[in-house]
Amino acid sequence: MKVEVVCFDIDGTLYPKWVTHCKLIPSIFPSPLLALRYQKFRRYIRTETEEKTIPENETGFRLRQAAWLSKQPPHSEATQRMERRIERQFYATWNRSFATLRPFPLVRQTIMQFKTMGLTIAVLSDFPVENKLIALGIEDLVDFACCAEESGYLKPHSAPFLFVSKALNTPLNKILYVGDSCAKDIVGASQVGMRTCLLAPQAQSALRRARLQRSCPEATFICSDYEEIQEHVTKMLQ
Repeated sequence: MKVEVVCFDIDGTLYPKWVTHCKLIPSIFPSPLLALRYQKFRRYIRTETEEKTIPENETGFRLRQAAWLSKQPPHSEATQRMERRIERQFYATWNRSFATLRPFPLVRQTIMQFKTMGLTIAVLSDFPVENKLIALGIEDLVDFACCAEESGYLKPHSAPFLFVSKALNTPLNKILYVGDSCAKDIVGASQVGMRTCLLAPQAQSALRRARLQRSCPEATFICSDYEEIQEHVTKMLQ
């Protein structure tokens, strides 16, 4: 069955991961302790499969996040204060930090080629998209973009991937998901039936590629750059 949609992760996939780490540094302040607890919550929600987000949308996610960090009931004053702290220290700071980005080579050319092939282009990221697509110079080429939080969960939970499929009215097996994290992107997308591409710049040798394939068997294929991604997707459409 031919692919109809190519969906990309953003951070570490459309531009280098080390840049992400640099851009996140300002959000450590003014409270490093809050930053540590915030990261702990994100690790927790990635592994928690039984607890539900209520409601299952961005509002519910932000509320669950604030309640977990404040250790208070969801609609308490303490939780509301925590929501405001999170907004100031993380989301508002990220919006400024990620205003400038330089994509991997051939990102725009690759997406333009996919568009000429009749493919729909989507973006799904765990972090807010905000102005990242503008900074990367591809906003005009993306048909649909969303943050995983809009589904109420983070990758690798199935909800974010199902959210994309439903929004685009496209069967899961007709979507190719491109990401740089096996645990979050590839495992999450493959478990719902999407085809997957692991972008790994280090996979330039046959030996390293073989090692990655063994460590990430869920990947439909592994590419070291966007030229390889173009080649694989072209073959998939033939």
